[in-house]
Amino acid sequence: MLLYHRLRVPHFVISPESRPLKRLRRFVFPAFVKPVSEESSDGIAKASFAKSEEEALERARFIHEKFQCDAMIEEYIEGRELYVSVMGNSKLTVFPPREIFFEQMPEDEPKFATFKAKWDDTYRKRWGIKNGPARELPPGLQNKLTRLARKVYRVLKIRGLGRIDVRLTAGGEIVIIEANPNPSLAREEDFAQSAAAAGVDYEQLIQKILDTAGA
Repeated sequence: MLLYHRLRVPHFVISPESRPLKRLRRFVFPAFVKPVSEESSDGIAKASFAKSEEEALERARFIHEKFQCDAMIEEYIEGRELYVSVMGNSKLTVFPPREIFFEQMPEDEPKFATFKAKWDDTYRKRWGIKNGPARELPPGLQNKLTRLARKVYRVLKIRGLGRIDVRLTAGGEIVIIEANPNPSLAREEDFAQSAAAAGVDYEQLIQKILDTAGA
């Protein structure tokens, strides 16, 4: 749907569980392989990064067997990972962007939010993985992110709240990697922290979401 509206997403193919792909014709590597029907980064690990057709198809087979679902094989986008939180229905509020940082990982290692990178506190501490306010962005880019988040939210008919996850390349290109219509609302998670940065405390945020649900 986003491609139809000329919004940039990674190039991708689907390997169906019922009929797994045997070849990846004209696919440009590296690739990123993930389950189609899981959430919270379940099924995403270091092995999700595939440098060749053989590695990508092997990971897809693993996903078929472990999760009994289709696998998405998509273009790996190198760059900063930003999270843009949106709230509302007809009138939308876009909160300041957040970013995930990999402060102690080797420079040449691909950096992305695996299941452990999100949920394993010991692992996060070991590799200096932290979520926080986005570091300085190029001039005009925050406004561009806001406009993009609004458009994705409306195109996909998200209501109430959502989080748009993007990658920002070294060349300044914004690539949409996920539109999450059910982001975590825990006080310490990105959505609530983004709202807090905009001056909306946690109790106010929850009330606003409830009010939006009735609108």
